[in-house]
Amino acid sequence: MSPLASPPLFCPFPTQEHPRLWQLEEEALTRWAGQLETPTQYVDLEKLCRGHFPLLLGRAHPTLPPERLGAALDFLIWIFSWNDQMVGVPPVWLQEQSWLALAVLQGATPARAAPPSLWLLQDIRERLLGSTPRAWRERFIRACQSYFRGTIREARVRAERLCLDVSSYIELRRLSAGTSMVFTQMEVLEGFFLPEDTLAHPALVQLLRTATDVMAWANDLFSLERDLRDDFHPNLVLSLRLERTLPLDEALRAAAEMHDTAVRRFLVQERALPSFGAHDAAVSRLVLGLRRWIRANLDWSLLTGRYPRTAASECSRVA
Repeated sequence: MSPLASPPLFCPFPTQEHPRLWQLEEEALTRWAGQLETPTQYVDLEKLCRGHFPLLLGRAHPTLPPERLGAALDFLIWIFSWNDQMVGVPPVWLQEQSWLALAVLQGATPARAAPPSLWLLQDIRERLLGSTPRAWRERFIRACQSYFRGTIREARVRAERLCLDVSSYIELRRLSAGTSMVFTQMEVLEGFFLPEDTLAHPALVQLLRTATDVMAWANDLFSLERDLRDDFHPNLVLSLRLERTLPLDEALRAAAEMHDTAVRRFLVQERALPSFGAHDAAVSRLVLGLRRWIRANLDWSLLTGRYPRTAASECSRVA
């Protein structure tokens, strides 16, 4: 076992494969190749192929027809590509570009000299948001804004060469993980909408937060070897190592234990949900979607080419 091997991660949710997953991937790559007819520094198509992003979205939404997933898949690819572009850039520049991207999502037209990524985003926005309800669009935009705020804060942490304590890191990661975007998007893809007052119920807020922690901490475990190339890259394992003065392997095990505890907390919170009356069926679909996203994120992390294929890949078991 490698020095960076963690215990297998606990995940009691079944894997669900999209029956037309490879069609999804082929169509997505064809679309992106068509968008990028000339070589560009903004999106590396070879890296995009290795990422296998359709696997992530397809397993999170295994019953939807491919045509329902096209725009959402392009947005997912755009977010990962955007994140790659922004690594190591000055925080001030990142903030400027992030608010430009947010303006495009809100309906603005990019400037003529804007980076190709913003023009891609405009096309994705038109297909993704389309005729969706206004209340949902506003909530989705707020989720995107939270993600951008998180990535800007992460950039500042790295620029200032800080290693956050565990509590501060967790709060930051809940923003930068971007899960609020995919959880909100789940409603329009799966065809249900929940009112604001239902989503604001403390029991649902806690459940969504726990699902975010599970996915973010799993990602930290899989990306650790890559993150170690930068001593100040925000990562749960590195915050645990600093705060508890642990050797790296013990900090890795502690992070895995936190992940497993969060999964068990999710199960308890799910069982404790109250009735939401007329919205019970939609809440059940939301909970099912969260379960699928947790499993899909773990499966994808094992199979994507974004992370080193090391003993960290052993992090998977089904209870």
